Parts: sequence; C-alpha cells; structure tokens
Amino acid sequence: MPTHPAEMAAEVARNVADLLAQFRHKPECPYSRDVEEALFVARELQSRAAELQTPSERHQQCELDRMIQSPSDKATLTQLTDQAFRSQLPHRAADQMIHILDVQGVPRFFSTLDRTLLKGFQSFGSYLPGVAMPFVKEKMQHETANVILPAEDELLRDHLTARRAAGLRMNVNFLGESLLGEREAQRRLENYLLALQRPELEVLSVKISTIYSQISALAREHTVGVLCDRWELLLRAAMKHPFVRGDGSSVTKMVYLDMEEYRDMALTAETFMRTLDRPALTNARAGIALQAYLPDSFAVQQRITAWARQRLASGGEPVTIRIVKGANMEMERVEASLRGWPQAPFCEKIETDANYHRMLQFGMERENLTAVRLGIASHNLFTLAYGLVLAAKQDALGSVQFEMLEGMANHQRRALFDLTKNVLLYAPACRQEDFINAIGYLVRRLDENTGAENFLRHAFRLTVDSPEWQELARGFGESFGRIDGLPEVPSRDQKRGGLSVVRGPLSVAELHATDHGLRTTDPFHSEPDTDWSLTHNGQWAETILADWRRRCDAHATEVPLVVAGEEITDRPLNTSTDPSRPDVVVARYRQATLEDVERAVACARADAAQWRKLSHQERTAILDRVAEVIGNRRGDLLGAMLAEGGKLLPESDSEVSEGIDFCRYYARSAAEFFELVELSPRGKGVVVVVAPWNFPLAIPCGGIAAGLAAGNTVILKPASDTVLIAHALCECFWSAGVPRTALQFVPCSGGTVGQMLVTHAGVDAVILTGGMGTQERGRSPPGDRPCGAQGGRWPSSGWPCTRDRRRTGRDPSRRTGSGRTRRW
Repeated sequence: MPTHPAEMAAEVARNVADLLAQFRHKPECPYSRDVEEALFVARELQSRAAELQTPSERHQQCELDRMIQSPSDKATLTQLTDQAFRSQLPHRAADQMIHILDVQGVPRFFSTLDRTLLKGFQSFGSYLPGVAMPFVKEKMQHETANVILPAEDELLRDHLTARRAAGLRMNVNFLGESLLGEREAQRRLENYLLALQRPELEVLSVKISTIYSQISALAREHTVGVLCDRWELLLRAAMKHPFVRGDGSSVTKMVYLDMEEYRDMALTAETFMRTLDRPALTNARAGIALQAYLPDSFAVQQRITAWARQRLASGGEPVTIRIVKGANMEMERVEASLRGWPQAPFCEKIETDANYHRMLQFGMERENLTAVRLGIASHNLFTLAYGLVLAAKQDALGSVQFEMLEGMANHQRRALFDLTKNVLLYAPACRQEDFINAIGYLVRRLDENTGAENFLRHAFRLTVDSPEWQELARGFGESFGRIDGLPEVPSRDQKRGGLSVVRGPLSVAELHATDHGLRTTDPFHSEPDTDWSLTHNGQWAETILADWRRRCDAHATEVPLVVAGEEITDRPLNTSTDPSRPDVVVARYRQATLEDVERAVACARADAAQWRKLSHQERTAILDRVAEVIGNRRGDLLGAMLAEGGKLLPESDSEVSEGIDFCRYYARSAAEFFELVELSPRGKGVVVVVAPWNFPLAIPCGGIAAGLAAGNTVILKPASDTVLIAHALCECFWSAGVPRTALQFVPCSGGTVGQMLVTHAGVDAVILTGGMGTQERGRSPPGDRPCGAQGGRWPSSGWPCTRDRRRTGRDPSRRTGSGRTRRW
C-alpha cells in the first residue's frame, strides 16, 4: 500500500475511476448523469458496507429497530439521560431514575441482561444510591463510548493513536456545559490550548460559545473583537505544534469553528474571516462548518469563498468549509415557536438536501476549490457518493475530505474509507465526571437517528433495492429538482426600523360610519420580539443609541400634564435622570396638583368624548390601531426605556411586544363578554392606573388597555422615575384615536396628591402594581383621606393587578415579570 500522499492520491483516483468505469447509463433514468452516477456509487458503497458489518453492529441494529417501533421507549430513554443524571447527589438521581422507570416502564429495546439490571435497580437502587448510581453512569458511558470518546488523557491518547495507525483522521470536540462566566471561559480556552499540544491530536473543533461567555449580537463589534483574540490564540498554538500523520507526513494542526445555533451564525462567520485576516495567521489551517438546513448558509458560503480567493491571491493558505446538514433542528423549532419567529431552518428535509447539493456544486467549481477545500460531512451514502462523483469529475479528490461521526454506522464508514482513504471522524469527548455534558449531544443524536427521513435510521438494516433503499434514492434524486427554486434569503426577514403603514386616528363619527363587526373575531397572535441575531436589526439598535445619546440635558424632552384634554406646561419642572449616569437629565416633567386631580376626575366622569358609548367593535378597532402605533414607535420606546429606565434593549423590547399583546388581547377579551347574550356587561366608570418604575411600559399599557377595552375612562399615574416612558406610551394611544379626555396623564407625588387620586370618591377602580404599603394607604379609612373623600370604590374581588392572568406557553427567559403570555 502506498504511503506517500501523492501516491495515495493517485491510487484513490484510480480506484474511483475504475468504479465509475463500471457505470452504465439507463435511458429511463429521469436524473442527470452526475446524479445517476452517484446512485450507482451509493449502491456499491452499501453493498460493500453490508459485507463489512460486524455482529455487534447487527446487534445494535436490532436495538435501534426495537426502539423505533416503540416511540414511548425513545421518550423513556430521553428522560433517563436528560433527567436522572443531572443531579450530583446520588440519592436524588436514583430517586428520579426509579420514578421514571415506575411511570414509563423499563424500555423494551434493551437486551435481556440490561432489562434485568434495570429492574433490579428499580427495586433496590434506592438502598445504596452511592453505589448504584455511579455503576449506572459508568455503564451508560461504556455503552456510548463508541459515540462519545473518554477524554481522560491516556484513554483519549490510545484511541487517537489507534485511529491514526488505521489511517483515519480525527476531529475532536470536547463537550462541556454552557458557559456562565468568564472564569469558565478562560478555563475552557486553556484546556483547548493544552489539547493542541498533544502530539496525537490533529484537528480540534470549537464553538464560539465555548470560548466567550458574554456573546451579544447587540455588542457585535466588541463580541467579534474578543472572539478573534481568543481564536487567534488557538490558531497560533495549532501552527506551533505540527501533527505527524500515519503516512509520515507532517502537517499544521487545524482548528474548526463549528456552527451552533442560528443566532451565532453571523458572528461565527465574521470571527472566522476577521481572525484569519491577521498578518500572523497567513499560513494557519482553519475551517468552518456551515449547516445546509439554513437557507442563509449558501450566501455565507459564497461570501467566505470570495474572501478566501482574495486571501489565496495575497499568499494565504486555503481554508476548509465543512458542509453538514445541521443537528439543532428541534432547538431551532422550539425557539421559533416561543419567540413567534419563522423557523430558521428549512421546513422540509428535501429542501435541506437540495441546499446541501447546491452548496456542493458551488464548492466544486474549480476556481472555488483552489481557495476553499470542502469537508463533505454526512452519513447519507447518496450525498457522499454525489460529492465523490463531483470531485472525481474535477480531478479534485485531493481537495476534499469526507467526514462522518465517530461510532455511527461504522460499516458504512469502512466502505467509504476503503474507496477514498480520506475520512475525518468527528469525535465528541468528555471525562467521566463530566458525562452529564454529553446528554445534549446524545439526545440530538438519538433524535436524528430515529427521524423518519434520516438515512441513519435505516443505515444498519438497509439493503440495496429494498423498499427503504428505493424511497431514500427517490428523495435524493428529487432533491435536485428543488435547487432552482431554493430561496437565497434567510427564512427570518424581520426588519426593524422601517415604518409600516399606520392609518391616522379616526373620529367618533368615522368610527360610527365604519363596519368593524369582524375585527373582534380576528384570532389573537402574540407580537414577536426583535430578532437581534439579524445583522440589520443590530444596526437599527445602533441608530437608537445614537439618537438617544443626544436627547439629554439641554436637549432633554419636556413632558406636560394632560388633563381634561389639555396639555399643561405651567407647573414647576422636575428632572428625570439616566439611572446609569445620575448627573445626566433625560426628561423634565410636571407634577399634578390637587386641583389638577379634581379636574381630571371630573373630566373622566363626564366622558365628553363619549368613549363609554362606543360599541365594543369600535373600541377594539381603536385598540388594534394602538397596537400598530406602538409597533411602529418601538425604536423610540426602546430608547426612552434605555435612557430613563436603565433597561437593556432586549429587556425593553419584550415590554413593547407585551404592550402590543395587551392592546389586542384585552380588546378581544372584553368583546367576548359584550357578545354574551346572557350578560349585560358595562365598564365600572373611572379607572386609575398606578404604574411601577421597573416595568414602565408593559404594566401601564396593560392597565390602560384593559380599562379602555371595558368601556372605562382612564387616568394614568406613572411612577415618578419613569414619566417620560409613560408619556411616550400615552402618545401612542392618543395618536391611534383614544381621546385625551378618555385617557389622561397625571404624574404626581404618590404620598400626597397620588393618594388623593386613588382614594377619590369619583374613582371607581384602581389598577395598582406596587408594594403592600402603597396598597394599605390606598385602602385607608375615609376619615384618614385627604380633602374629605367619601371612599373610593375598590373592586370587590381585590386588586386587579396585571400579573393575575394565567401564564400559558410563555418563554420563561423572556418573561418580563408583568405576566405577559404567549397564548390565551
């Protein structure tokens, strides 16, 4: 067998040429010649793989088949790995595992011995958990050792050395928990640097989330700068410690940047190119993984390729792009569902396959292959065969490498290696004490391997020309017909900053003349938050910051009172400051007097604009318009909350979405009551909304929307620290058609004038979010109330706080504290 790289490449080329020489075109085949040849090569690979399959692999096939036939067993296995091993306390872990086995039963796909051991654990494991749980975990790690390598020094060294002796190349990925701080990030970085010093390690894969804990799409430049500095350290270490392959050739070690979640895609690509542009890294070997299930990946591939061609022209080394299908589909689906965003990956697997083949075709163009070597990463023999055919046609077998997962369908890997002599195995590794960190990887692999359309699901029992083979071959061939229709733009196209068309406010007469009968039956949909992973939304955020940096001190906004429909500007001014810069004034506002309160309550009771007499359809139409206005003024509202409330943009962004939801939801909720034939609902009359400072937009918006939707007139008393934000919110209501007499804006001191307002005899209900002391003062006896008030009319059911609503389906990480829900 040849050992020199050139001799080996020549032998591989001859092997592939000899195989393709056996191909015979079938006139009835509906596909192109390249695709037909790939189908032929895949048949040969599968036939050879069947000959190479070992008894233990056939046993694994039987277990997998049994699990596929019983979805409940798959769920049980997922629960066992995801729940029972998370606790570090043996008795807690044992209790959880026994509970799962009691409820779900022992999975039937296990062998007889394993089922017996699990039943024994179910009966006796709780008596000696300190002995039983380590035994179970050790057996679990042993059973998965073919998929997840042990990261202990000697064990890992022995495995990598054995693989090198067999001619296989290895790409090691050290699994670890999510970063929570920079101390852990530094420790992870140091471990990577130590790993690159190991003589038996050639290729290392890292994710940007494992070397920096404070990644933020909103701090894009800072984030990329830090990531570049840290990835440069890894590349320098790789260049410093060459690797000797099994054939005796010495090469520079290689570092891959792996893609993870969609939100990190743009940052990863930017980090990859910017770092390699640094002068000291001209000769670095580096690669990046692109996920074909993302429509965006093709555009990123084109961008990196154009950059790499310039790098090559300037004397730099070629780079590698590893094309994968994508392994985080379920996580992407969950995030899209929770956030109300379109799913980032393709919705159909055939589209993912088509995009993969499109990316292969582009990458195989001769002028591109010189600058970007391809990693063809897949376990789908049809896809691998297609890459092999294209590479042979371009005489570029030396510029591509075939990549597979360690421990997955080894018989097919052996067949591919026999033909190409060029296989790189992606090998996750973790230490026994950190085995919990492998759970996420195991669950993803389990889900992927059992997907109905996934090649790996059929890999162990697949035979040429079987019904499964024919179905997989048909899907492969048909994917090429989808290529021309594939989008070249992201699935997520949300673009903040541009104004949609918002109709102006309607007069009462116009409302009466308009048919709004269908508006209340429109389904409720939660408003999506801003997708900050999109580059243009990050640029929009920069414009918000630039705008609000100058709106302070001498340029600070002056906020009037709005009482009885009039703006009052002749009261003494108070200042509102930036919480992060207490000496910077962001607004100047007035506070109401006792006389202003009397006038506001009188106006609210008189209801000069006849808000109470509008039909619920008319009020729904206006509140829908309010939701539109809030959406269009999102940037200004975010800026106000940043400047006056000290809230980060993602925090305040969810408040804006929540406010939009309140307007739509409360209008429809009220309409449901008004349309019940057995009821005759009516508003209470005058509602005072007392808002807090910590959620200065969402909570007052919910109170205002609820009060208005029910046919009440509303007086808003904002927190003194966030008057600017509350006024900006009220402007949205007024601009959409809510009369200034139906919604009045009355900032005032909570301890004096504010107490008079909430205890005023003319006030029928108060929506309060505040402390118990504030509540008790509001419920004080009549004799203790200022100005001889005869007692406010408080709701008999207690305080109608906006947080009393049912929380269903809301992403906990986005809950602002005010009780916003996703579905109602």
